[in-house]
Amino acid sequence: MGCLSSKEGNTFNEKQVGVGESEHITGLTKKQRFLLKGSWKGVSRDLESTGVLWLVEVFTTHPPTRQCFTQFSHLALDGELQECQEFREMAEKVMERMDNALFSIEDPETMKSILMETGAYHRRVEGFRLDMFKHAEEPLLNAIKHTLDERYTQQMEVIYKVIVQFMIQTMMEGFSDGL
Repeated sequence: MGCLSSKEGNTFNEKQVGVGESEHITGLTKKQRFLLKGSWKGVSRDLESTGVLWLVEVFTTHPPTRQCFTQFSHLALDGELQECQEFREMAEKVMERMDNALFSIEDPETMKSILMETGAYHRRVEGFRLDMFKHAEEPLLNAIKHTLDERYTQQMEVIYKVIVQFMIQTMMEGFSDGL
C-alpha cells in the first residue's frame, strides 16, 4: 500500500508541474523558452542592425511614430536615417532592453519589470500614443526574421510571435500604468 501511495503521489506531482508550466507569463513552454534563448543569441549578436531595420520599418509604415522622434524626422528613410549614428545608438538601446528582458525570461518578475519600465518610459516621448506599440509588432518580427535568416524556421516564427506579442502587451501596460 505504501508503494501505491508513493506512485500516486508522483503522478500528482507530474500533473502539477505540467499545470505550472503552462502558466508561464509569456505563454511559452519550457522547451519553447529553451529554443528561444538559443535562437535569440543570433539576434543578440546584432542588436544594432536589427534595431535599425525594425525602427526604419516602423517609421516607414507608421509615419506618426516617426514624428514623435523629432531629432530624426528630417532624415531621409532610404539611407540617411540608417547612417545617422544617433539613430543607430537609439535603435541599439531599444534592442538592449529587449535583450535584457529575454535574458530574464526564467525570472518572470524581472522580465515583466524591464518591459513595464520600457513602456512607462515612452510616456516621456512627446506625442507617443499607446497604439504605437502595436504598430511596432510586425516590423520587429520582420527584423528578427531578417537577422536570423534561415534560422527563422516555422517553429521559431510561432515562438517569436508569442514572445513579441507578450513584450508589446507588457510595454503597453507599463505605458498605461505610467509606473
